Amino acid sequence: MKLDFFDANVYIGRPMRTVLRPVRNSAELLAEMDRAGIEKSLVWHIAEHDAGPMDGNRLTSREISGQERMLGCWAILPPRTREVIDRGFFRQMKQNRIAALRAFPHLHNFLLNRVTFGKFLDEVSERKIPLLLSVQSQRNVSWSEIYDLVKEFPKLTCIICDVGDWSPNRYTWPLLENYPNVYLETSGVSVVEGCLEDTAREFGAKRLVFGTSLPEKYPDAAMLQLIHADIPDADKKKIASGNLEKIIDRIEL
Repeated sequence: MKLDFFDANVYIGRPMRTVLRPVRNSAELLAEMDRAGIEKSLVWHIAEHDAGPMDGNRLTSREISGQERMLGCWAILPPRTREVIDRGFFRQMKQNRIAALRAFPHLHNFLLNRVTFGKFLDEVSERKIPLLLSVQSQRNVSWSEIYDLVKEFPKLTCIICDVGDWSPNRYTWPLLENYPNVYLETSGVSVVEGCLEDTAREFGAKRLVFGTSLPEKYPDAAMLQLIHADIPDADKKKIASGNLEKIIDRIEL
């Protein structure tokens, strides 16, 4: 059985901290995708985190321009400061083929809550635009912050990335049970033996979205975990690309 992989969690650019094999630009990413056998990617530029969303978002748009196998992901800042979000923000997303958002509240000095993002995240929720949040130590949003955020914005489409390798079900399963628009990206889920299978059986394969965490992890690892997972082939296809395709198809820009 052949799976078509759509990677939800990959960045390009040289990070400030060391990465063994950075993917510097879209050309290098395409080469890596071809080597691994990944059809499409949802891409963000590391400068969105390390330098700031103003420059990083522009770099993302530039890198994916003309790349049909890539869609972009922009980082956000509080709407009130008008540094990133303005009246034409969603129109600009559509023009630049941006299909998701990210937030890095700790490094960028803001609170990811209703007081800061109320009307904006209400509209993001209504437009069904996914917000990707990483719980990885270097760029993390804490679990308590994620719990508080989805409680304040229960309709928000939220993809939790890089979930870690120590009993993640204790954090993730209550969210999946209570918030139907919360999804898990698989690069961290796959690390724990049986976690992907158990989550798929408990909540359905539709709640899992394939990702590799490239270039910080080897994409082959996440791919092989899914290929050899003890779940039906139809579920593997949903996780590999179908679920992310549906999420993106629902977006209203």
